Amino acid sequence: MSAENNLVISVQGVLGIISLDRTSHLNALTLQMIQGIQSQLDQWRHDPEVQAVLINSNSPKAFCAGGDIRYLYDSYQAGNTQYQDFFATEYTMLSTLRNFPKAVIVMMDGYVLGGGFGLAQACHIKVTSEKSRFAMPETAIGFFPDVGATHFLSRLDEVGVYMALTGEQISSSDALYLDLVDYHVPSENFAKLEAALSAAPILNPVEIRKIISAFITHPVESELQKRVGLINKHFSYPRLEEIEHSLAHTSDARDQDWAKKMLDLLQQRPRMAKQVSLKLQQTGQNLSLEKCMQLERDLQDIWLEQGDFIEGVRALIIDKDKNPQWQIDNVNFEKTLEKCWPAWSKQYIDSLCYK
Repeated sequence: MSAENNLVISVQGVLGIISLDRTSHLNALTLQMIQGIQSQLDQWRHDPEVQAVLINSNSPKAFCAGGDIRYLYDSYQAGNTQYQDFFATEYTMLSTLRNFPKAVIVMMDGYVLGGGFGLAQACHIKVTSEKSRFAMPETAIGFFPDVGATHFLSRLDEVGVYMALTGEQISSSDALYLDLVDYHVPSENFAKLEAALSAAPILNPVEIRKIISAFITHPVESELQKRVGLINKHFSYPRLEEIEHSLAHTSDARDQDWAKKMLDLLQQRPRMAKQVSLKLQQTGQNLSLEKCMQLERDLQDIWLEQGDFIEGVRALIIDKDKNPQWQIDNVNFEKTLEKCWPAWSKQYIDSLCYK
């Protein structure tokens, strides 16, 4: 067993284990952690002693609360391009995970947010517990859901739009209902499941699923499922203004409290982040995962300069005054998109432009 870069690496039987170990920061991913995951996968790819990989957490509170946004902020403020290197390295690692030739299991206990959500979605077999809470909360800091959310949220239709715009957390029951995870195992049984996987002489996908099936239980009913009709009603509109108008003018008294809460949330988010998040969800439905990821990468490289991310992090993380001064408009944003996006995406510029 070895520990470095806030990762604990071990091999138990034929199972390679990568444990996120930055518990003081809810395992927010640093560049070194991302590089460490990539390096370990590269080592295990052709190692006959490792038949499968498990990614889990040493934190009792979180699997992973996202990326290290303070690092991105500091890089931009220092005037260097390390924030772009962070995104590029992260996306390479996510691609390696998705295409890894051996089964990659992820066990999630606690918060699964932002970059942690994207990390989990890149794994092949996803196990969650009753303690898990999932969200893509990027609009709250003036950003947009990335790490593949343009693909995996857009497959959820209106629910994906709702999650992308509001950043609301969903439960493990909700995630199961939406097919974002595969299995529910009680938190108290995670150690037993890991021990069973470590003791198995063969760990191919069929055997892994057989082992997990011995520990699964039925979670409580999904609360989100009860609200799908309501979400579909309000978040099916093609324009942000129509969504907010629908929430503001709901006619059913039983739904007014929820609608008001969602409207209040949306009105706290910057317009640019909401507009682009909405358009990415709409466009992502028609794109492959690879092209969704490329769109996100193109936007990431210009967003810290053009978007509200820096101001959002300042207000919520650095100064903690919780009073971000969002941009009202950005007339240069459309021109920037036209310059930075590759030729294959030109047909989508009109729908993605900030208008």
